[in-house]
Amino acid sequence: MKKFLMAALILAVGVSASAKKKEVKEVLFGIKSGVITVTSDMGDMPDFSQMAAMGGGGVAAFNDSAFLARMNSFNSSDMREQIYFDDYGKKTARITVYGENITRTISVGDTTYTINEKENTATAMPIFGGGRSGRSGGFGGFSMGGAQIGQLGEIDWMNLDKKTIRRNKIKELGEEQVAGVTCKKYSMSPSNQMGFTQNITVCIYEGIPLSTVTESDWSTTSQTAQNFIAEDVDPAFFTLPKGCVVSQPNMGGFGGGMMDFGGFGGGDFGGFGGGGFGGGFGGGFGGF
Repeated sequence: MKKFLMAALILAVGVSASAKKKEVKEVLFGIKSGVITVTSDMGDMPDFSQMAAMGGGGVAAFNDSAFLARMNSFNSSDMREQIYFDDYGKKTARITVYGENITRTISVGDTTYTINEKENTATAMPIFGGGRSGRSGGFGGFSMGGAQIGQLGEIDWMNLDKKTIRRNKIKELGEEQVAGVTCKKYSMSPSNQMGFTQNITVCIYEGIPLSTVTESDWSTTSQTAQNFIAEDVDPAFFTLPKGCVVSQPNMGGFGGGMMDFGGFGGGDFGGFGGGGFGGGFGGGFGGF
């Protein structure tokens, strides 16, 4: 009987130790709530006319001359974006204005909603890459990890550990002023599951990314906070509007391998990053 009790005790201790090892510390900002005004530079955009030759249902819109004209004339400097966050970053909302189009991108559970405020419609997109711990989104491993402006990610910038530093090749680069606050500046070179590496320079204030410059094989893109205010935020920003009609994207086509984002238009794309593509231009193309 004593042997049985001893074995049970050892097993219980082992299970408890295992549970503690698997426990993941929640990544949070050092500030409860606030508003960030952001400018973006997407670098040189591709000629979308070439994509019509790729085939598959996901590129149907690239055969639309009017749509191609809108895409090829897109200028990120004409896009205005504000990011609202609360509950130390657990809640985020991105308001993007491009011309007459206004979209709001929010995350609820493991789903991102891109809302067309004018039409009171929304497109729901699952957060790829494993849910809320990687709020930067991620599409096939293209997530920016912990370097998306005003967004929680996989990196706890306020408590960097040796493993995170080594895995992401993080280096300290001193300090830099962004949006009127003093940030810590870092470089990092994370690699995704597909073997692609991005070289990222990021400025962090109280755990919040306020500036990012990302260099990849495709282009160099950047986002910078022009203004940052720590203040209370209306809870309505983080909810779907009353009567909003929600639809799901067509999960087919695009060369047989990727997805049909409704031709990157009408809000279906999910915002070139705000939960869909994992980039960093949340809500940018929604409502084109």
